[in-house]
Amino acid sequence: MVEKRTNVRVNPPEGSIVINQMNQKKIGRIVDISANGFLLAGRENINAGMIFQLELVVPGIKNAYFEVGAECIWADLQTSGLTFAGFQIIDVSTEDQETLDTMIQQLIAH
Repeated sequence: MVEKRTNVRVNPPEGSIVINQMNQKKIGRIVDISANGFLLAGRENINAGMIFQLELVVPGIKNAYFEVGAECIWADLQTSGLTFAGFQIIDVSTEDQETLDTMIQQLIAH
């Protein structure tokens, strides 16, 4: 399989969560993240093509709280009931993109 990703992925600290801004409900945790997307693990019903307005929270990293619009590109429901879903960031403010980029650099440095 040929790797298509152009941005480095990092694993955030334990407790990194994703919140649906429409209902303030936690939909999962961040498994890995890059400048343009992330892998989510959760128990919510998520399918490819769904679009969300999300809040990403990464504890232990200074100012690592940001909001993004994201589209689910793929989702894989496991027999355990856990869903892994790949998200592409489709909308982010300049300030939140800078926060995301800084967080990634901090995680690479550790």
